[in-house]
Amino acid sequence: KKAENAIFLAEDQKALRELLQKENLCAFVANGSVLPRRSGVSDMPMKNSVPFSSPASLERSFILPHKGQISGMAIPQGITLIVGGGYHGKSTLLEALQNGIYNHITGDGREYVVTDDTAVKLRAEDGRSIRDVDISLFINDLPNKKDTTSFSTPDASGSTSQAAAVVEHMEAGSRLFLIDEDTSATNFMVRDELMQKVISREKEPITPFLSRVRGLYEEAGISTILVAGSSGAFFYKADTIIQMDCYKPVDITASVKEL
Repeated sequence: KKAENAIFLAEDQKALRELLQKENLCAFVANGSVLPRRSGVSDMPMKNSVPFSSPASLERSFILPHKGQISGMAIPQGITLIVGGGYHGKSTLLEALQNGIYNHITGDGREYVVTDDTAVKLRAEDGRSIRDVDISLFINDLPNKKDTTSFSTPDASGSTSQAAAVVEHMEAGSRLFLIDEDTSATNFMVRDELMQKVISREKEPITPFLSRVRGLYEEAGISTILVAGSSGAFFYKADTIIQMDCYKPVDITASVKEL
């Protein structure tokens, strides 16, 4: 019976993941899911944590082969921003989404948290090696005149490493980028208005991700789910904005668009 239940759960997760593409969704988080882990070194669910509950505007229901009807938060394709105060659950949600490319076993708490299986978590990786990658989408006109259409280095900076990661995973066929502002290179992600005035465009070789995120979706079909806590610049690009408030998601898209 245990073996049968494990097979049924795996088949339900596979069916749910296939539904994402059919319904133009990036990810799904079932109501009642337990997202936090017991500790940084344990993959067990945290006891007495707040169960996940979808905002009504993003809630969808699906029929699975074995479990039957299931409801939860469906994140549409496009650009999704996850915001909120510190320690309110933003990174915990993103971590659950990044692990949603894998099937989970009974008791994990995230059995019905599924993500497009081509998704990849991108971050700055200072010191990584880059070999013959065309990063000209983000970096051009270097002071040393180095060619960025076939760029190599044994020791990349944070911004260069993240630019290379984006291009590498575009080539690998990823349809979804997951990004946490905390683990990203700031100068790769965004340049504010004052900085653009102080440092003119011709003196800055980096085209920030902010300037490319819309084109990545509209021209390449690559969605982005971004956790942001300090810069409001991405509000102007986002299709969906989710605020984590005391571990509960709130759809604030309409109110932010008014602002």
